[in-house]
Amino acid sequence: MHIGIISDTHDHHRHVMQAIEIFRRRRVEYVLHGGDIVAPFTIQAFSELREAKLIAVFGNNDGDKLRLKATVEAFGGEIHEYCYKGELAGRKICMMHTDHLAEDAIRSQMYDLVIYGHTHHQDIRREGRTLVVNPGETTDWITGSARVAIVDLDDMSCTTEALG
Repeated sequence: MHIGIISDTHDHHRHVMQAIEIFRRRRVEYVLHGGDIVAPFTIQAFSELREAKLIAVFGNNDGDKLRLKATVEAFGGEIHEYCYKGELAGRKICMMHTDHLAEDAIRSQMYDLVIYGHTHHQDIRREGRTLVVNPGETTDWITGSARVAIVDLDDMSCTTEALG
């Protein structure tokens, strides 16, 4: 099973739409969003990706949380306050926005996949049994490089694709 990973979209509509096209082309079954969506209209764009379920966490820049939550739930997705802990394709997954919380989850070795955002810098590495993925920013404002990640949960491989 392939999942798409995105973070720190910050209402960058053009890159969000490019990410959705990548996820569609790569036939992801889930999109996991590591936070900082910002506005409900940005998350509404994900409703066009009907073939994949969206699971998201709130970031520190998400303002209208009530409307974001209502929008995500209106098209069958989920959004979690601080952390998502779940299982997909038999893999234990933990996702949060901030890097300092991610380090505790990584050290615990309880998860096959730990996802975070916030830093805008890509971080893809393996720590023991845990694959760590921060796809980097969907904007290109901090690093100059907008990217999303695709994880194959069957073999726990990760690839990235550029936006822009």
